[in-house]
Amino acid sequence: MIEERIRVLSNYLSEQGNINWRVNQAFNQIVDHCYVLQDTHNYNTKHLERLASWYVDHILELNQDNIKQVSYEFIKHILMDKLKFILNTPAEFNYRSIENNIFGIDIFNGNDIKKQGEVAESIKLFVKDVITYSTGRKYERTQD
Repeated sequence: MIEERIRVLSNYLSEQGNINWRVNQAFNQIVDHCYVLQDTHNYNTKHLERLASWYVDHILELNQDNIKQVSYEFIKHILMDKLKFILNTPAEFNYRSIENNIFGIDIFNGNDIKKQGEVAESIKLFVKDVITYSTGRKYERTQD
């Protein structure tokens, strides 16, 4: 898609005949930037697709004894709508939920209660580490 738009703009610029070196250089830099963005998007989408497909497989595996038939409605309205909800839910919600679940486990088992926020922060750091080392490229920075 982007290639076609670049080709149209390139043809237009070449037809002008009086393009100075700055316009030509700016055009080439924009083209390079578009390709870098497209490559980064494809690279990051690959990891998101892996997580999403794992989620669908995991839900089917966990519920296979209770599922009689898999239909389009089941995939769309149960799995994909839940996946959409997950992708739109801020990570902080999940970290708080993890902390609450660990708190419940500790109470149930008589373990020492951890300081509030400690578990969520630890899990957040672990998650960011896994993402950084699994998806990061050499010299790439991560943002909070």
